[in-house]
Amino acid sequence: MSINPIFPDFAEASREYWEQVTYEIIKTRTYLDPRYDVAFKVFLNDPKALVSFLNGVFHLKGENRIVSVTVKNTEVNILFPQSKSFRLDIRATTSNGYCINVKMQKAKHSRFIERILLQHSAFMLQSKYEWDQEFFKESARDLSDEQRALREVSRYEIPPTYAIWVCDFHLEQQDDYCSTWGICNEKGLTLTDKVKYILYDLTQFNKTMEQVETDEDRWLWLLKHAGESDSLPDFNDDVIAQAIKRLLVKTAPDSILKQQARNMVMTEEELDYLATLKVRARAEGRAEGEMNKAREMAKAMLDLGDPIEKVMQISKLTEDEIRKL
Repeated sequence: MSINPIFPDFAEASREYWEQVTYEIIKTRTYLDPRYDVAFKVFLNDPKALVSFLNGVFHLKGENRIVSVTVKNTEVNILFPQSKSFRLDIRATTSNGYCINVKMQKAKHSRFIERILLQHSAFMLQSKYEWDQEFFKESARDLSDEQRALREVSRYEIPPTYAIWVCDFHLEQQDDYCSTWGICNEKGLTLTDKVKYILYDLTQFNKTMEQVETDEDRWLWLLKHAGESDSLPDFNDDVIAQAIKRLLVKTAPDSILKQQARNMVMTEEELDYLATLKVRARAEGRAEGEMNKAREMAKAMLDLGDPIEKVMQISKLTEDEIRKL
């Protein structure tokens, strides 16, 4: 049985049943699978682990390295008409002023890129709001001319906001396992460096353990392989060793195991996406059936000696389609 129970007979049993089945499967594993939300947060939502991961993502070294992060509440105070509250997986501000949103995405949804843009817009507004609370906390009547001048300069300034999406499915938009996207014109000139989208495609990350060299490689390799492994390398890194330890099933709280099971049974979003695929398949089936009827009609008319022009008019097929018959 698959560890990700998208079973053909899903609808024939309750969600609670499949969650219990999945819970029992998880208990036989060595590690939680960090490609699912709850384990991803257990794995990376720790200041030291997040610093190591982000330095790897941004390829920062020496004096430029991030030295600390402030992990923030993942809730974004912007309302969306969704079936679940709008929360980010990991949200943090770094010691060098980056506002970071890190998201693990297991399942591909329709309009996925638009989802990234929508979520980042909300994240940017939340980051600006929090930044303003720090720089505009004084009452206007108590401000000096210098403070007012600073407020004017900073009124529309935004902090650097970077979205990092780790995707466990193929991204057609990129030809490598990692790409950094920005806001550019048609000539490739960058409008601003303050907004970036860093997309990882784990299906294209194919480095073997022997090929792993950088911090970025190490975290990606573990994200991809942890859930299916019985033993994981810590790469002689204590921060990574502690992150791996947090994934151990045998020491994980039962509440985490049950939440992981809920993650692995299809969410409302995934059920919506599955319904979309079913509706599309039915529509394509109807279209193919109508096409077959048109071909049969055209062939019968040709057998009776009707001219192609008449066959085209009645069957609605093109001349090329008719000649192929």
